[in-house]
Amino acid sequence: MTPLHTFAMAAAAFLQPLLIGLALVPLAKAAAGKLGLIDQPNLERKQHGAPMPRSGGIAIFIAFWGVLWLDYLLARSVLPSMDAIPDTMKALAGNLSLRLKPLMGLFLGSSIIFTLGLLDDRYSLPPLLRLLIQLFACVPLIATGIVLKVFLPAMLAVPITVLWVLLLTNSFNFLDNMNGLSSGIAIIICVVLGIISFLAREWYMVAMFAMFAGAIMAFWFFNFPKASIFLGDAGSTHLGFFLAALSILCTYYKEGVPTRLPILIPLITFGVPVFDMISVLWIRWRNGKPLMVGDTNHFSHRLVALGMTRTEAVLFIYVATLVVGLAAIPLRQLDAPHGIVLAIALCLIFLLLHWLERGSYRRNAPPPPPA
Repeated sequence: MTPLHTFAMAAAAFLQPLLIGLALVPLAKAAAGKLGLIDQPNLERKQHGAPMPRSGGIAIFIAFWGVLWLDYLLARSVLPSMDAIPDTMKALAGNLSLRLKPLMGLFLGSSIIFTLGLLDDRYSLPPLLRLLIQLFACVPLIATGIVLKVFLPAMLAVPITVLWVLLLTNSFNFLDNMNGLSSGIAIIICVVLGIISFLAREWYMVAMFAMFAGAIMAFWFFNFPKASIFLGDAGSTHLGFFLAALSILCTYYKEGVPTRLPILIPLITFGVPVFDMISVLWIRWRNGKPLMVGDTNHFSHRLVALGMTRTEAVLFIYVATLVVGLAAIPLRQLDAPHGIVLAIALCLIFLLLHWLERGSYRRNAPPPPPA
């Protein structure tokens, strides 16, 4: 496909769920009370001052999957007969049937995670039950071949795939602690992985990332900088699960690439959500707090403790995510010495972020008791 055709396809894929989502979000807000999806203020864990609908994930799920399946049907039945459509795009449409199996795996797994999130938003399910159902949601992925395979022994491919999906599913849930944070990071990651897919000439993946970004953007407009609706667990866990699964389907390494360092690209791209989750769990463990009970020790909260406003903290994390994501892309082409230097530099960025947050912790820690 030419760059112009790719841009047109990506733009169409982005705009459809965006426009549908903009219409759906107000409906999701109106339905939140009837569904019991209202987030009540809690000064120890949450900092919003009034009850807030947490039904934004419903709009994202319906906008994305509704548009995707409608486009799938149209591409299979209508698009091939349209004279104005370039032959390259008709060829892509003709090969869509080959993508049905992984699409069904993504849809079934996402549906399980989305339903689990809705139930958790409504009834506050216990952590162990949530984890078990998240494990079950990985089954459709594995059954349809969505498994990490690069340089992994067969016996490790499935367990590492499950760990990767669970890590990102929960990291985006952890990240959903300030207006626009989880959704904005998801959009940025869609952009980075969409660029990688474009460079790898994976046109279907470009369309998927553009479509998912459009659905999320529709919600983001209602959530940042001032929120009138929240994602809820149904939204945040769906973001993490779906991006984790899509990242498995991307191609980072091909024969002829100078090193195997490109396999680090997804880990680096998702570095900020993973960093936030690991650091929060470490702080909770160190302080003897329950690991799965929410608090205000997230990376964003620590930036606010340093003197940033909440909006500035979110924008800072946006930029950090974009910087490390874009900086990881050249690993696809660099030789070993240059690639290792770049990988080390990216790791040092997270070390700097850790030192920054340690300064915040020492500054705001209560004084020791008198001897």
